[in-house]
Amino acid sequence: MRLDRLVGKWAGMGKRRTKELFDSGQVSLNRRRVSERGLRVGKFDRVEVAGQVLQARTARYVLMHKPLGVVSATVDEEHPTVIDLIDQEWAGELHLAGRLDRFTSGLLVLTNDGGYSEALTRPEEKVPKRYHVRVDGVISEEVVRDFEKGIYFAKEKVMTEPAQLNLLSDKECRLTIYEGKHHQIKRMFAPYGLKVLSLHREAIGSLVLSEDLAVGQWREFQPVF
Repeated sequence: MRLDRLVGKWAGMGKRRTKELFDSGQVSLNRRRVSERGLRVGKFDRVEVAGQVLQARTARYVLMHKPLGVVSATVDEEHPTVIDLIDQEWAGELHLAGRLDRFTSGLLVLTNDGGYSEALTRPEEKVPKRYHVRVDGVISEEVVRDFEKGIYFAKEKVMTEPAQLNLLSDKECRLTIYEGKHHQIKRMFAPYGLKVLSLHREAIGSLVLSEDLAVGQWREFQPVF
């Protein structure tokens, strides 16, 4: 929105009176007096007129170590949600930048910045997501090779993006995927008769879940754009 439109709407004034507010130095944008009426205002810009705050919303970026059993949702009638873990008055403003199901733990990002969450989750961005996976059988070399080519999902009639699978043992691996289809990892292993026993997300792009962030804990961070 243009700054003069925001000011005029708030003050209930016409263009002439709004112009007078700018000309008399009563309008501030991010704590700096401005006279340019056509400036664009983002939702996280601070706007003041004659000492009164019109808008002062803070951008929030939260990195959480999601526990098992907690739902990746803002509201749920049956189970605790990730929002319930954030004991702050602004928690209700947040949405999830990519979900984890109730039985998956690990790195979760929450924000009130729609542009940032879209950049993390848009399929065309192909942001890598790294998981620690444990299955109930032996992960063969065939699985490793096929994951690198992509797995066909008959329901959607699509191939997954090539994925990197690094074996940690015959039943454990680190898996990096570049998309987020519904229950994707479980469905990738299923054709080989392998059931996923545990799934833990370690990283999203350059964001890595550090060892000092305990299960259920969260902290704010400043993203690099």
